[in-house]
Amino acid sequence: MTTLTIKNLIKRTTIIQEMMTLSLIQAASRSQETFQVYLNDLKTNLFESANSIDRILQDREKSPADLSIRSRRAYQWIKHLSNDVNLREHLDALQRINLFLPQIKKPGLFKKHRVDFVFFHLGSLYKIQRKNSSLEITAQECFITAPDNVLIALLKVALEKKDSNSLQDIRNYTFSPTYQAARESLEYLDIPPDSYAVGSEFNLLDSYSRVNEIYFQGDLDKPHLVWSNRLTFRKFGHYQWDTNTVMISRTLDQPRMPAYVLDYVMFHELLHKKMGLKLVNQHRFAHTHAFRVEERKFKQFKEAQQKLNKITKKA
Repeated sequence: MTTLTIKNLIKRTTIIQEMMTLSLIQAASRSQETFQVYLNDLKTNLFESANSIDRILQDREKSPADLSIRSRRAYQWIKHLSNDVNLREHLDALQRINLFLPQIKKPGLFKKHRVDFVFFHLGSLYKIQRKNSSLEITAQECFITAPDNVLIALLKVALEKKDSNSLQDIRNYTFSPTYQAARESLEYLDIPPDSYAVGSEFNLLDSYSRVNEIYFQGDLDKPHLVWSNRLTFRKFGHYQWDTNTVMISRTLDQPRMPAYVLDYVMFHELLHKKMGLKLVNQHRFAHTHAFRVEERKFKQFKEAQQKLNKITKKA
């Protein structure tokens, strides 16, 4: 997979984010006329940015899949907000944050800091950054449709003690169908199907097809199949629930790697997709006893385990 970086894309993203600060939205919301002027200006910036990037990609015969991860997420965020419904939901969520923020206690360290809140296409759920005289909370874009208690929980974990109730509210929402559908849609927005499945030696589609036919009777819906960006020597695969993605370590994409080793890791991750998580006392477990029993049904289970153990020991 080639990597294409579009100059100034991150800068454009920053400019648009600066147009959606809590204070600017609060000021624009004082009258319907003021808000409409603000909204039109924001739409113009979003549409022009998205269209400009689309033209560049088209001219180079590339797709967003060819962008670096940071640039791709920036592009997808801009493209996402170019949709009028998404933009209004985004602004509505920030207006709700403006209402909730005064209710949250600031710890002594941050009492003199201005607090700003940003929604963006993050890889994580949220992050907190201290910037000079401000404290910036950035939350995953897919929280824009979250109920009020979840937005309040995001503020609390950033500004107050990370109480278990707030963390649980956030965690529960991320396992909801609403969040997961939005997260998957945003993560693969404008990405051609199976863009990340082709490796140097193996195509993940072939491995998925073999495993699905032999072990799942062809009934398991295909997830997104992705090779990792880097070599790993301890974790060889991962199933990401919120984006319905099976990621396989590029370590396995080697000339002398037996195909059954790749198939075993694929089988392991597809089992996670099929069996889901077991909820016990508000904690979710993936590697249950039932999972381990099913995992051992892989025909070359011992051989694959031995090969992976050798790779780990060499690291």
